[in-house]
Amino acid sequence: MNLYKNYHWIMLFLIWSVYTCFGLVSGSLSPISPLLINKLNLTYTEMGIILGFWQFVYIFTAIPTGSIIDKWKLKKSVLIGIIVMLISMITRGLAIDFYTLLISVAIFGFGGPIASSGSPKLVATWFNDSKRGFASGIYTTGPVIGNAIAFATAANISIYFDNWRMISVIYGVILISVMSFWILFSKNKITNNAKIHKNHKSSYRELFKIKTVQTIMILSIIFFFLNHSLGAWTPSILIDKNFSITQAGYITSICTLMSLISLILVTSMFPKNKRKQALIYILLACGIGCLGIAYTSNYILIGSILMVTIFKISLMPLSTLILMEHKDIGPQKIGTAAGMFFASAEIGGFGGPFTIGLLREITGSHQIGGIFSSVLCLIGIIIALKLDNNEIPRSIKKF
Repeated sequence: MNLYKNYHWIMLFLIWSVYTCFGLVSGSLSPISPLLINKLNLTYTEMGIILGFWQFVYIFTAIPTGSIIDKWKLKKSVLIGIIVMLISMITRGLAIDFYTLLISVAIFGFGGPIASSGSPKLVATWFNDSKRGFASGIYTTGPVIGNAIAFATAANISIYFDNWRMISVIYGVILISVMSFWILFSKNKITNNAKIHKNHKSSYRELFKIKTVQTIMILSIIFFFLNHSLGAWTPSILIDKNFSITQAGYITSICTLMSLISLILVTSMFPKNKRKQALIYILLACGIGCLGIAYTSNYILIGSILMVTIFKISLMPLSTLILMEHKDIGPQKIGTAAGMFFASAEIGGFGGPFTIGLLREITGSHQIGGIFSSVLCLIGIIIALKLDNNEIPRSIKKF
């Protein structure tokens, strides 16, 4: 009886493991991109398209996969997501040219959204409102840790086996292990107040009419622009300011590790009626940090990068918390709502690194990119002011 009472923590660990696999798969190609360019006779442009293509596919798949989660429940839908991610991982190891590798990455764009939308769905379903902030902070560390594991091990695996395709084998075994644990231990939460909707299309229309959903979808583009562009270009920013490649790598890694601690603390610190203010404070801090990136160097530059890195990572879980606690969304519709969030967010996720890279190529430095990012933060603050705290109930019924 006690075990079932605390089973939400087991479910959180399971979805965290799935989301970590998401980060492992999504980060598996970047560390060996120079090797792939050589082995598969790719151009740098083709490699760039491959690395960003799953985010492009996400834009079109996030909403329908979110609906699948609401319709089929977590156990079945997340299992499908793991299987699709596994297929993507296996086919990467079988790729022989640009097109086959591109297809393998595109497949991930069909499975990845289930992990992204399934995580807030699980938190909304299994946790009451007092614990949702902490739980959201925990699961969001998954893809960051998965990416870190990929960056730390992918190149070493290819060197040790003298075969880059072994990455798919080893990572595939990890995915199969997580899938087995999910099959054995995951459960669907039984509730007495589950709502049955006519169809997912009407749900989309209903949700899109909600002012908070519209506002969060617009903000998500800015959030993922910041997240993905700084994540992609931080080493380059440091190298441009006379840091060595090794120093740039260490600084980026340290900032990322520190952001994990910040992620859990920030999502736990702000209760549901203060999350609008949290978004505004974080955007303000990120805006100041982006100006620091544009105009400073040495230790002030490192401090500016650290400021943006430790705060920007909390924008996504805070946004999904606002959605899941909205009076017209709740646990029953959060899968679809999260899908809508990620569909719009990946416009920024796909466009952010490209825009900052283009500005760097045109101007010869990252200064304009930093200024542009700071302006986006200011725009985000203005948009966030439109969020209505009155649409979020003071207390949310426990499940």
